[in-house]
Amino acid sequence: MFEKLIDSFEKLCLQIIIEILLVPVTVFKLFQAPHRCYDLSVHEMEKEETERFRDYLSPIKLSVYTSVIVSVLLMDYSGEENFISRIKGLSMVEKALFIFLVNNFTAVVFSVVLLWYKKEKINSRTFRALLFSFIYTTVYTSTPFFILIISTMFLGQTMNVQSYLHHLEKISASENYSSRDLIFFIVLAVFFVITIIGLVKLFKALHHILKENFRYHPYVVWFFTLLFFLIQLYYARGFI
Repeated sequence: MFEKLIDSFEKLCLQIIIEILLVPVTVFKLFQAPHRCYDLSVHEMEKEETERFRDYLSPIKLSVYTSVIVSVLLMDYSGEENFISRIKGLSMVEKALFIFLVNNFTAVVFSVVLLWYKKEKINSRTFRALLFSFIYTTVYTSTPFFILIISTMFLGQTMNVQSYLHHLEKISASENYSSRDLIFFIVLAVFFVITIIGLVKLFKALHHILKENFRYHPYVVWFFTLLFFLIQLYYARGFI
């Protein structure tokens, strides 16, 4: 009994380590080629369920590692108020599930719209491929904030990002910078660069998904690409 428990714990730890290591690999691959958001999802859906996402992290797990966990930590320990923190009696798992659904709401809506256009059923590989594709595209908006939040937590030794930013405003007035503050300014510059790159990649990824599923005039595809892009960008402001 004890040996089985140890073996299960070993497998769990190994699986978590592998998945954490796959996070930067998957993010890099998606930033490298935006069309992979759709192509990778379609390719993986053609495999048997046990063979899927061996070399990359699945979009749901990627969303959990880069968005949900950080959101839960900030909500529970930063002291910042939001509408989820006001909901009493929720466990950590329930909060994580709720945040995941909220963060990926646009992915569900976009998938349903295309599914309606293609006249496919909800319980189909097409829907899963579309849903996974759109969830993958959220990496372009969540990754810059993920880097900024994690860096702030470690450099500022606080979960309250807003509090650390106020601290930086005070020292900028006195011009008394420490090495930690200078490192954070470098991280902030990297954040803006990655954000701009991410927005370009997001637009390209959305265009590829729509081009592969929306059989209309190219101008119509570009119009809906811009529409989906603006909706996702607006929605991502409050739910990173």
